Amino acid sequence: MSGALERIPFAWWNTKVSPPSIRASATERHRTAVVDILRALVEQHGCLLVALAEVQGENVLGWLPDGLRASWNAVSDTSGERHAFDVAIAYDRRTLTLMDHRWVRTYHATHAVRAGLVATFGVHDRGGWLIVAAAHWRSNVGDAAGADALRSRSAEVLRDAILASTEAVGEDVPVLILGDFNAEPFDKQFDASLPTSRSRAAVQRHRPRSRSDLLFYNAAWRWLGERHAWDGEQQPPTLAGTFCSTGTVRPTSWRTFDQVLVSPSLLRRDGWSLDERILGIHDDSAVFDRAGARPRAPFDHLPIVGHLRWLAPPTID
Repeated sequence: MSGALERIPFAWWNTKVSPPSIRASATERHRTAVVDILRALVEQHGCLLVALAEVQGENVLGWLPDGLRASWNAVSDTSGERHAFDVAIAYDRRTLTLMDHRWVRTYHATHAVRAGLVATFGVHDRGGWLIVAAAHWRSNVGDAAGADALRSRSAEVLRDAILASTEAVGEDVPVLILGDFNAEPFDKQFDASLPTSRSRAAVQRHRPRSRSDLLFYNAAWRWLGERHAWDGEQQPPTLAGTFCSTGTVRPTSWRTFDQVLVSPSLLRRDGWSLDERILGIHDDSAVFDRAGARPRAPFDHLPIVGHLRWLAPPTID
């Protein structure tokens, strides 16, 4: 890599390799498809950071192209515990240096809560910091009401961990939160516990009144409905979220569980900024079945791809 760093392309994806509700291991065909898609994200989209879910116990670096493994690293839970975290962050260490990380866990009514991973990176060339959080919260399988309470608790402790990480390096540090939250942007977890807004202006105007008074911009509001407009002539495939449940497609099968949240510091006109023109759902044929209008089996989530862009401060004549 040469020249000053202008962009940090990133991706998020729930791979379904190790879903917590299914104890069977992924098939060889499934793993091969994951490797092919991950390599496309890195080689074709140029991703320098990829956060993954449902990869418990997996060697995610081994999924990268041979020529890149030596220059990448990964943060994953290597504890071997039965209830280990199933998220990981792989990153190009020629661009990013891992300075610190926190596995965010607690308990709620005797239930273990794994809220996510919060990693602090130093950014090469441009200097400064970038905090990245990756999360995979409890689904409704088994006990919907209990799962909702666990998601709310996850949101609270993840917020507190992000706050602690920002205070360790500077409160104005950019924060990028990626996750499969098993909740949609309008759900209560993104109101009181981990406050977000669909309005960039509201986030930009926000002035904290206490140390925990955070507000993030949730870019996933854009993905709540059909991606392609209907005109009566074309017949675009339905793509109406980031997740589609398996089995018969029902009115509520599509959900926007996978989301990108950013701090106000990534909504500025100088420094690192979210480039929302590029942020979106990855619908390559390897992962999206256009004829069936759903993620290609065995997947049920579509990847998210985006960019952080470096903007030089405006010059003053």
